Amino acid sequence: MSNSHLSQVWPRLNLPAPERLSRFFLASLVVVAIICSTACRPVDQLAPENGTEDVSPDQEAWNTTIYLSRDGRQEATIRAGHRLYYSETNVTVIDEGVFVEFFEEDGGMASTLEAERGEIDGQTHDLRVWGDVNVYSLERGTLETDSLTWINAANVIETDAAVRLTSDRDIISGDGFEADPGMHQWTIRRNIKGQLLPDAQSR
Repeated sequence: MSNSHLSQVWPRLNLPAPERLSRFFLASLVVVAIICSTACRPVDQLAPENGTEDVSPDQEAWNTTIYLSRDGRQEATIRAGHRLYYSETNVTVIDEGVFVEFFEEDGGMASTLEAERGEIDGQTHDLRVWGDVNVYSLERGTLETDSLTWINAANVIETDAAVRLTSDRDIISGDGFEADPGMHQWTIRRNIKGQLLPDAQSR
């Protein structure tokens, strides 16, 4: 290389340290920008992973009634304002109003249940409900909670949520609950509190 060419290159290499650092940083940003412009794409354009797409129901119906029975005996009638059935998971989703009638072994009414929404497991026929859940039985009165499960095989209703059980005699509250649907026998598991109503105290 000629001395004249070296004299042109050397001054550029002999820059003060801060200026060399600044130019190096600027060059790095340019390289990153070029790579991103060719290799990157917006997140919303990325292909969704398997299983993340919304699943469409196989059946949809309004104002329908579902009958659940075991050993030839009707155990429950479920009325749904709007229901969706998914064959892949064998689950029926009720997203608009749940009303259930539970029956005793002799065919008489055990209790009724109301909730905002729920789902039925097509394999076990278990029913799970959520949102302003109320169960009413002639035997015990009204149970209030925010979620509840009816286990079909054991014919038991249960929840781990807070509950309030009201009759014409008393009000009992606590956390966790288990009973037969008619609430002939029931258990509150934790934090039990009770209060006699005024009319009951005067009897």
